[in-house]
Amino acid sequence: MTGSTTSTFREYGTEQTPVDAAEPAHPLVEVGQQAADSAGHLAGRAADIGLTQADRGRTMAADGLQNVANSIRRVSLDMSTDQPAIANVADAAAEQAERVATYLRQNDARQIVSNVEQVARRQPLLFLGGALVVGVALSRFIKAATSDETNAPAAQPSTSAGLYQPTGPGAAGPHEGI
Repeated sequence: MTGSTTSTFREYGTEQTPVDAAEPAHPLVEVGQQAADSAGHLAGRAADIGLTQADRGRTMAADGLQNVANSIRRVSLDMSTDQPAIANVADAAAEQAERVATYLRQNDARQIVSNVEQVARRQPLLFLGGALVVGVALSRFIKAATSDETNAPAAQPSTSAGLYQPTGPGAAGPHEGI
């Protein structure tokens, strides 16, 4: 085609056929568009549910951090006369915990995600280092929580080698029965 008219072509095999604007779209195209619309709607809904759950967790985390800060402050007050340097460090730690708790209370999940994204863009190494520290701390916490639940008191051998060695009548040492 020549001139100022532009036309759209649809490829069938090796030849191209112009698309007629009045021609109805292929049924699979319509089904695909509906599926894409539904998937987009479901993804948006899932994100909303996730953020709602994150807000609940955020509130619980803020309350927990506030309790930790209060506990650290009590310890700091008890130590202030005997060990003032350690009490000052504990007081600073309690103040930081309170700041984080306040930040969590004042910002919703979307704002927190946005702030984390901004920090990651501005200072990627700081973000990666912080993610590493948080990951290690979280894995230690999970490991400690699961080991408390799964490790029931069991008879453990108590030898210097850590291996089971028979005791009692008839049990011979390594060189005794030879």
